[in-house]
Amino acid sequence: MPHIDHESLELFVGIVDIGSINAVAAKAGRSQQAVSERMRRLEQSLGLNLLERGARGSKPTEVGKLVADWAADLLEANKTFAARIDSLRDDSDVDLWVAASQTIAGYLLPGWIGTLKTGGQNGATSPHVHAVNSVEVMREVREGTVSIGFIETLDLPSDLAMRTVGHDELVVVVAPGHPWAELADGVSPEVLAQTPLVVREEGSGTRQALETLLMESDATLQVVPPAAEFSAVISVRNAVAAGIAPSVMSAITVADDLAVGRLVRVPVRGLELRRPLTAVWREDRNLHAAALELVEIAARSKPN
Repeated sequence: MPHIDHESLELFVGIVDIGSINAVAAKAGRSQQAVSERMRRLEQSLGLNLLERGARGSKPTEVGKLVADWAADLLEANKTFAARIDSLRDDSDVDLWVAASQTIAGYLLPGWIGTLKTGGQNGATSPHVHAVNSVEVMREVREGTVSIGFIETLDLPSDLAMRTVGHDELVVVVAPGHPWAELADGVSPEVLAQTPLVVREEGSGTRQALETLLMESDATLQVVPPAAEFSAVISVRNAVAAGIAPSVMSAITVADDLAVGRLVRVPVRGLELRRPLTAVWREDRNLHAAALELVEIAARSKPN
């Protein structure tokens, strides 16, 4: 296969389109002699007669017409390839807009971004994180205000592309002085459903996951209204510690409280409280390199 001189191919396609070496030379800022020599070398390298030269200009041979069509396709493909390579280089410097549910945004995403910034191929990326509940994350992804979202709900969207990056354990927690703190066998799903809890707002992935898991364990269970509702994870933790009521929270968010005895974990008999952590994005939009790398980092770092 001969070496393909793309600049000569571009000049040749121009000559076929315009019908004049002089006109193409003038457009390219070259002399007529230089362009003519490039065409001679191109024909020599390909082993083909591409042009018929005459007093009225140059026109392609039948073979030349075929080569011109193929060359135009090749040149266009080369431009597309170059543009895509440039986009990958540019991705390392672009802003990365991320929406994440509060547990992920507060406890997992900082570590993922730290890995991206310090050891990733797209470390120059500037991440912007919006911490909201899972329903709001999906809304922002659908509206295109963020490139990628991370949710922690069992109610997964059917209209978004997604990838499970890990799983999260939910735990029932109470203040040390609560009666449940002394129950070695814990509580049943029925008692949990019938107890007013401290919860996050409607749309929270934790709240949705609990309600879904309880219903899956027993379709007759009715979850009673909450004892208190807060929009922030830290507020729920403090409310439980203050003795307002029990709560169901991500084990990640209360690990320190359990370690120092500020909160007590209560088992739930016969019910596994586990939910997926999921990356979501619009199917009609390709994730750029930084977002793809962030998803890969999240998947490698998945908590269990």
